[in-house]
Amino acid sequence: MKRILSLLFVLSTFLYSQDSFELEINPTGVTQLIIFQTSISSLEEGDQIGIFDSEGILNSGDCSSQYGELLVGPIAEISDGTWDGSQLNLTAIGSVDNCAFGGFQLPGYVDGNSVVVKVLRDGSIYDTNLTFSAGTGTFGDLFMAVSEVEVVGSE
Repeated sequence: MKRILSLLFVLSTFLYSQDSFELEINPTGVTQLIIFQTSISSLEEGDQIGIFDSEGILNSGDCSSQYGELLVGPIAEISDGTWDGSQLNLTAIGSVDNCAFGGFQLPGYVDGNSVVVKVLRDGSIYDTNLTFSAGTGTFGDLFMAVSEVEVVGSE
């Protein structure tokens, strides 16, 4: 019985672990620079940083205004978001909403929404609390600098 339970635990850990954040939206031309400073002490080398908007625009090519949690960065062509202890400059993708002009929406963060950062460590995703030394912590700033990331718990 112990063997079966151990096997089930290992299998479930394998099934629910994740190797990296996978950005599933395309660049829109709207971006947000977020700088992670060397002063950060709670990240471990190899941690991957994911930038989220908890109420980003999800839909693409229409005006259905679907909102929800969305991974918006980092843009893989610029950085994979892996922490190595040195300054890390990450870029997030912003949404486009041209519905008022007869156009359509493209997915991404929404200006004014709070920046949410999650950390992927050893196959588990952790929530964080952020300290900013520049910017307000909301999308739409010219740029923002994160001086500390407190890793608080896994999902």
